[in-house]
Amino acid sequence: MSAEPIPSSSNSRTALFIAAMSGITFAICLVVYFGISGVWDAMATAGWRGMSAILGAYMASLFFCAWSWRVLLVESHPTHRGMLFLWARWVRDSIGNLLAIIPGAGEAAGARELSKHGLRVSVAAATTITDMTTEMLSQLLYTFMGLAILFVYHPDEPAAWWAAGGLGIATIAVVGFLVAQNKGLILFLETLPAKLGFTRAWEGLSDSDSIHAAIQSIYRKKGAVIASTFLHLLGWLAGAAETWIALWFMNQALSAGDVLSLESLVFALRTAAFIVPWAAGVQEGGYVVIGGLFGLGPDVALALSLLKRAREIISGLPGLLAWHFSEGKRLWQNRLASSRK
Repeated sequence: MSAEPIPSSSNSRTALFIAAMSGITFAICLVVYFGISGVWDAMATAGWRGMSAILGAYMASLFFCAWSWRVLLVESHPTHRGMLFLWARWVRDSIGNLLAIIPGAGEAAGARELSKHGLRVSVAAATTITDMTTEMLSQLLYTFMGLAILFVYHPDEPAAWWAAGGLGIATIAVVGFLVAQNKGLILFLETLPAKLGFTRAWEGLSDSDSIHAAIQSIYRKKGAVIASTFLHLLGWLAGAAETWIALWFMNQALSAGDVLSLESLVFALRTAAFIVPWAAGVQEGGYVVIGGLFGLGPDVALALSLLKRAREIISGLPGLLAWHFSEGKRLWQNRLASSRK
């Protein structure tokens, strides 16, 4: 049996671009099919007051996510207070939302910001990887809550059983990722380049500088891991509040339970379709289908999705520009330092 060829990075980027364009085209078709005027009217009803309130809810979510990252810094770093992690999380979200065609770029940039402000590279990487893990765990809890509400109020809805199956698969994947980390996945990835003869960059690192060792030290602090998961869950709930606020300003208020169920299932759908940058089309279709279970018309569901897209741009673009300015300043300072030598 012959091995399948490994796709080049160029081919991967092309595939992501095609997936993104297909999703965007599908989203546009949905808006056109269900009526541009109806979607626009629903968005206009929310207005700038609605957008300001949505941004406020997002800031609450950002705060919880930054705090959940900060509690994983189990070493003593008295100078690294919450503002650093708030900045790093803002950069991480901004790049992740706006440059989604580059997988992992947001997480890498966030870890880099931590390392550029004094944390060892191994510690910055370890807290980022562990934070991603606790975020996935909290999303499982969040989706379970939403699914439970859906089963209570819509027990005969076929979508509930499909969502339950997806939740089961996601649970297996997250548990597998946790087990792999415990069994040395990160250590294997750290040592793989040297084993293949590509680089010797890691050979000088001691065990205390190993990313694997730093991750294991975090997991030994079970209280920190539990706290991070709980804070991420609060972040997800703040995200649900963002949706409730948007619908309220569009005069389409749902109960808190319905909103929680709607949001958790849409985000689970987005996660399952991670291969599609920005979940283009996936999010819009998800709001139309799942929103219909709770009485939302397609025009309102699409307006809700577009409002959330607008919020991502309004909150993310300044973060992206600030990060570019920060990186440019570092590059300029490094060049000046090199020229003086």
